[in-house]
Amino acid sequence: MLAFTPNRKKGRPMSDSLPSSIDTLNRAFAQLQNWKTLRLESMAAGVAPDVATIRRDDCCELGRWLHSEGARIHGNKPEFQDLLSKHASFHQVAAVAVGKVMVLPPDEAVTTLCGCSVSGTAASNAAMAVLALKRRLVDADNPVT
Repeated sequence: MLAFTPNRKKGRPMSDSLPSSIDTLNRAFAQLQNWKTLRLESMAAGVAPDVATIRRDDCCELGRWLHSEGARIHGNKPEFQDLLSKHASFHQVAAVAVGKVMVLPPDEAVTTLCGCSVSGTAASNAAMAVLALKRRLVDADNPVT
């Protein structure tokens, strides 16, 4: 089923799945950009991180989407496959970083986690892959004529 949006180029229909996919990717981008802050806030609130869950790439909102609806709708796109891979790599690296800081005193944990360039790079790579897939979806829905 197609939904029509009045401000679409030339009145083209927009698939029902596109807004949902774009919303998911927008939230994922924000979370990847702020993952260290979110992790530090939860640790400061006394919430012990579960490294095994962090390591899994199918427990966060983006991961659940990548392994279900996203795969079903966009799994054949190279940008999707790239995001799937970079997202999984991010979770592996983030789990190692969080595992290391869990045993440190709070002040040292903050300094160590904030200074971890490997996890920052992995998060940036995943965030860039999110943007690449989003760009592909938007461009496919708005072809240049």
